[in-house]
Amino acid sequence: MDALLRMPKAKEVTTVDFREQHGVSIPQSPDVKLDKIERTLRFWLSADSNVECLYRYYGLYALLVSGVLTLKLKDFRDFKLLYSDMPADPEFVTAADGSRCGVLFSVKFLDYAPLK
Repeated sequence: MDALLRMPKAKEVTTVDFREQHGVSIPQSPDVKLDKIERTLRFWLSADSNVECLYRYYGLYALLVSGVLTLKLKDFRDFKLLYSDMPADPEFVTAADGSRCGVLFSVKFLDYAPLK
């Protein structure tokens, strides 16, 4: 959730720098616009077998790279995200008795139009 709550940086505001004055001049009412932001989200998938876990993993993988995703958070807002990168290898784990399998991984997305 932290990655979704983080605010993007602002785009640069046009300034005027006069040598004869201290600091810079900015517009009377600067219209602050937000830049794009990268958001890294963590996912956990689990299944009753290693084979089913791999099927679920590759199914989600196909969805994530299929284009622009809309992530809806109830009572909050919608995020338009574009797959960017998987910054680390996924971590597959299997229960000692082989009854469950899981995979933990992070995915980096580009939130190209924040606050829309």
